[in-house]
Amino acid sequence: MEPPLTTRKIHLMVAVAKCAIELDAYEVCATTKKQVLREAYADWKATRGIEHVERDSDDWQAMMSDTSAAYQNRAYAKKNEVNARRRLKTAVRNFRNCN
Repeated sequence: MEPPLTTRKIHLMVAVAKCAIELDAYEVCATTKKQVLREAYADWKATRGIEHVERDSDDWQAMMSDTSAAYQNRAYAKKNEVNARRRLKTAVRNFRNCN
């Protein structure tokens, strides 16, 4: 038989739920920003009539420069997602280790 839930255990359970919801939102955001970045690359190539850009070429450098805002947005979203995942793992560990 499970021991009764204490106020602390309930508080930790709520923290886990909040972190899970937060992570889900950051995952959706990161996925969206990744798609926006892919579209920025595709638009850049389409406007110049380029099908493929070789890495480290002059075209590559120009594309990276012209799409840097979309890249930074993706990097920021990915960082937020990683941090949210870490916070969820910490909340789960705190819940699991609660007596």
